[in-house]
Amino acid sequence: MSFRFIAPDVVRSASQRALLEHWDQLAAGRPFPAFTEFKSDPAMHDPRQLVAWAVEGEGRLRKFRAMYQGENVVEAFNASWAGKTMEQVVPMSLRRITLEPAKACATGGCAVYMVFSTIDASDRRVDCERLLLPFGSRGKIEHILASLQLTVAKTRAHIVKHFDMQATVELQGSIRPGFSAKSGSAGGDKRRAARRNVARAARISFARRSMTCIVRNLSATGAAVEVSDPAAIPDSFRMVLEMESTERQCRVVWRRRDRVGVQFS
Repeated sequence: MSFRFIAPDVVRSASQRALLEHWDQLAAGRPFPAFTEFKSDPAMHDPRQLVAWAVEGEGRLRKFRAMYQGENVVEAFNASWAGKTMEQVVPMSLRRITLEPAKACATGGCAVYMVFSTIDASDRRVDCERLLLPFGSRGKIEHILASLQLTVAKTRAHIVKHFDMQATVELQGSIRPGFSAKSGSAGGDKRRAARRNVARAARISFARRSMTCIVRNLSATGAAVEVSDPAAIPDSFRMVLEMESTERQCRVVWRRRDRVGVQFS
């Protein structure tokens, strides 16, 4: 399985991009950060979609043992992984596309991102976006944090059997660290995190009201949100992006004719 280097902006999920940027910022010029430095932030990425693996052994004897398994992953696989190895919990048909990326992450010390797809019972394509982040010390990878995200969340409890029968790798590659420092040194934009232009539906909620909106740009720390009446939007509200379960707490920092700029808190 080939893992060429890819740019961080190929990561489709906004929450996974935020998690990747956070990992790179924690590294702060090192090849990778220590796992003790990572603090899960529900406003950035849903911990229910995360799995933490301890890396044991080296070479052919290397194994990945589950330390933490989020609720969404438990639901999808209908099993607890605590204390078990990746070989023990992953179906035989999926071991190649599961183990090889983990080995590449542990060997190369780079983040690994991949998208693989299947067809569900309603003949819809469902993608699984998988991000692997290495952590360690003294040049040795000791832990891998995995994020798993489905493009159709409501099929979570039944979709694994479809991936077990048919899984096609759509995209895969390694991401070198140090990209957030490069983007920050270009000058011009003084925001704490680089924003990317997007066009994603979302629902915002406040008091007893909720309404749909379009997120026009997004970063780990904030967003520009297009709404029909900016004056009707309070100074703080909650927002959930389409096909994500993470609820972001938003504080309005500017208002324009049809948009509000928010900072995540």
